Amino acid sequence: MEKLPKINIAFICLSIAFIISGIVLFAACENSQEVPPVVVTEVFNIAGEEIIVTRIVELTPTPTAVPTAAPEQQEPVVLDLSYVRNGVPNIDPQVTDDQDGIDLVENMFVGLTRYNHATNQVDPALAESWEVSGDGRIWTFSLRDDIFWVRPSEEVVDDYVISEAVRPVVASDIVFAVQRTCARETNSPDAFILFLVEGCEQVHQLATATPADLANIGVRAVNDTTLQIRLNRSAAHFLTITSLWFMRPLPRELFEESFVEEYGSDWQTAVQNGAPLLTSGPFMPLATDFTTLQRNTLWPIPFQGNSEIVKINYVDSDDVALLLWQAKSLDLIDATDLDLDALPPATLQQLQQISQQTVFYLNFNFQSGIFREPNVRRAFSAAINREELVEEVFGQAAVPMRHLVPPGVIGGMPIDQVGIGYSPDFARLQMAESGFLSCRQMPEIRFMVSSSDLSLLQAELLIQMWIEELGCQESQFKIEQVPFGTLLANTRADAGAARPDIWELAWASYFPDAQNWMGDLLHCQESENRERRACSDVDMLIREAATTVDIAKRLELYRQIENMLFGDEGITPLAPLYARANLVLVQDWLTYQPSFFGGEQFDTYEVEVARKELERSRSQ
Repeated sequence: MEKLPKINIAFICLSIAFIISGIVLFAACENSQEVPPVVVTEVFNIAGEEIIVTRIVELTPTPTAVPTAAPEQQEPVVLDLSYVRNGVPNIDPQVTDDQDGIDLVENMFVGLTRYNHATNQVDPALAESWEVSGDGRIWTFSLRDDIFWVRPSEEVVDDYVISEAVRPVVASDIVFAVQRTCARETNSPDAFILFLVEGCEQVHQLATATPADLANIGVRAVNDTTLQIRLNRSAAHFLTITSLWFMRPLPRELFEESFVEEYGSDWQTAVQNGAPLLTSGPFMPLATDFTTLQRNTLWPIPFQGNSEIVKINYVDSDDVALLLWQAKSLDLIDATDLDLDALPPATLQQLQQISQQTVFYLNFNFQSGIFREPNVRRAFSAAINREELVEEVFGQAAVPMRHLVPPGVIGGMPIDQVGIGYSPDFARLQMAESGFLSCRQMPEIRFMVSSSDLSLLQAELLIQMWIEELGCQESQFKIEQVPFGTLLANTRADAGAARPDIWELAWASYFPDAQNWMGDLLHCQESENRERRACSDVDMLIREAATTVDIAKRLELYRQIENMLFGDEGITPLAPLYARANLVLVQDWLTYQPSFFGGEQFDTYEVEVARKELERSRSQ
């Protein structure tokens, strides 16, 4: 019987270990029910000998089911904006020149490419890649097959209206957009920009273009995902042009006979009255009055921001928009036309300046007996205190410029990196090295400006700077105020004796590329050449940049060109003054990349939702 104690001891030890482990197990289960142990006695017959074994059995507890909380549903992020206008803007991509309309086009209709305002580069959109022929004239675009013409469906999931795909956006849609822009009957204000497309200008000269005429334009769909565009000359900046709003197609369905018969030929009025509209961009309209846009749920390109709903408030005035902004009901507003002096300091701290694409400058007459010397042109330019001029004339609504191409343009340099700018000592040195030796030795200077009061004020401020920095006398300047049309006519290269010595003008770019400035405004042969400047090495570089597809090489060429024009030894064909700027009031919870040209891109707007909700609750 010596084995019995051993067996009992073994089972007792096992039971104790089991109990201990059970205690640990139950301690880890906060929501488990406590189950009392059960004592079990069993009799075993081993080799004819009865052995009694007593042990404690712990029953397996049944945990209480604890329901898992459903994940909190996140509401769509809303961007609240305002348009100061009485009605819906023109949203026809080929026709509109309305900034609000261009904003809507940018977000509702896809283009071949899209301009990136953060990098000043052209990004893929409908076109995922492209190739250029050796002579730079044939551009072949490979298109995505996952961007669709969509409309809101009846299905709503987690507060999102699901987009319904009607058909893919294909190469023939882009063909339709180009042909429509070139056709005179469309009355597109931007048609001339596409005259570098083969056959476009010829078609535009026709009062009515037939299908055969349109087919002669150098754009064709090789297949649904391959588009080919032929240019009449090499033009590297054509890629920039493909990002613009008028290159974005409308659905052909709006112009088909069945649609016209049912809704009429004015598709925009028809849409506002309930006719269906297909869109293809990152957002789609949920209402025919275009007060609400929602993220296109089938859009395949990732958003750079988090805005998913755009609510547009149509208001009567800038003052109404300001009141809504101050009440935290709007995320940002255009403050350019507000009376800034009436705003409190806390509000002014939220003011942002956005430079635009209109640069004001002084043009020199190279045939004048006064400004034919580069030293004199450099002296007059370097004597201008642009910061002071801007402050006196425009306040915060302008940005001083020391070279030509403004920020936000492919090939545009930072303002403080190129050009002389205000440098009184340099100005006096240049004047001393000129044939005149001193400003007082110069004959009368005819200074022509437009008839506006602002132009006269600016001319008087400039003359005062030349008096103070160069020692000129007031009597040497003759200001001629004329209507703007006369100013343009009298400063043409062939205007003869009517041409003044110096005059004011401005250039508003047609597309965000340095070529539109250097080639179209300044090249000795490709521009109007109002200054009547002789061709030189800089013009060869301008042409080289115009045909260089490699973006890094293009940027370097434009830097060289800016230095050759406005550096210490620059030609100085004109004196840049400033770029106009818009002012916006932005709430602290919004981060966004403003558009320097074209439409705002709502998919890049980032709203800090928690902060927005907190600020709004405090203002109520």
